[in-house]
Order: sequence, then C-alpha cells, then structure tokens
Amino acid sequence: MVVRLRDSARFSMASLKLTTATVGVLGVTAFYLYGPPVTPLLNASAVSTCNEMAGANYRSYRLDWVVSARPHWTCWNAAEPTRPAVDMGWWVSTG
Repeated sequence: MVVRLRDSARFSMASLKLTTATVGVLGVTAFYLYGPPVTPLLNASAVSTCNEMAGANYRSYRLDWVVSARPHWTCWNAAEPTRPAVDMGWWVSTG
C-alpha cells in the first residue's frame, strides 16, 4: 500500500511548515509585546511588586504596561507625583 501525501493533500508539506513557522513567530511576538499584562501570574506579580514600591497602599500606586521596542512595566506612586516612574522591566517576579 502506497500513501501519497503530496497528491492527496491540499497543501504541500513546505507550505504547511511555512504556515506553522509564521504562526509561531507571530505568536511569540504577540506574547512578547502583550503577554505580561494579560497573563494572570505575571500581572499579579507586577501589581504586587508595584504596590510594595509605593508603600503598600493600593490607593496610591499606578502601574502601566508600555509597549515599545522594549516593552516594560512602569510603576509610580501617585501620592508623590514629583518622583519619576520606575521602570520594572519586562519580567517581574515576586520574592
């Protein structure tokens, strides 16, 4: 019994590999740019770290996700608006 994948399939293996690679690269890029704010554990870690930096007062901390060539978390204390914001980086871990 001979199985001919090329003749029976609608897409060739080369186009399937290219499509898979393209989707993979787009997925990794999307996660790099937008993953931390939508991932519950990374977001919770950033919130916790920023809250500690602002004196453990949930009313005064501000946390932003900045999307640029180098995406990062930015944290500042709203009770002290003259102090500059702190760049917390892309990956924020607790402890």
